[in-house]
Amino acid sequence: MFHTTQFMQMQGGQTVTEGVGISAFITDVKARATRSIEQGRTTRDFILEISDAYAFIRLRDWRRPLQFLQQMAGTPPILFGTEGFKGTIVDDENPARHYTAFIFVGYWLPTPLAFPVLWAWEILGFVRYRWRWSSRDMQCGYIGIRHGRQVRKQGAGVLADLIERDLVE
Repeated sequence: MFHTTQFMQMQGGQTVTEGVGISAFITDVKARATRSIEQGRTTRDFILEISDAYAFIRLRDWRRPLQFLQQMAGTPPILFGTEGFKGTIVDDENPARHYTAFIFVGYWLPTPLAFPVLWAWEILGFVRYRWRWSSRDMQCGYIGIRHGRQVRKQGAGVLADLIERDLVE
């Protein structure tokens, strides 16, 4: 098990510590969802915001595929660590990143297309990480896809409750 116990956010090249593990993740998701709803922003905007913050998915960079893929493989602007996440979905020091990436996939793609994307991503990872298969990443991805579909149907306000229900140890 990995132990990163602080919520860290990069600000101007500085790392700012603001909390701990999944509790900080839930708090941040709630704050972003509340702000998004209060400002009358779309669920699409909320998904783009959290995907950038937690998974380094910047859709605006898709026209530069190499940069886009490097960002997704890199460290996102906000890290939460592993504390409090279910052990069955943790295989690295930042499970929120992988989970959020598949919220993104589940939001944009119907389930019959989203699941093959998960499998393709994990197969590429299997090759990239020298034949190391991660059933925990698969589980995390399936949950993220289901949650992405729920957010698409019900809006940003449901995400924190889904996280509490399905990701908390």
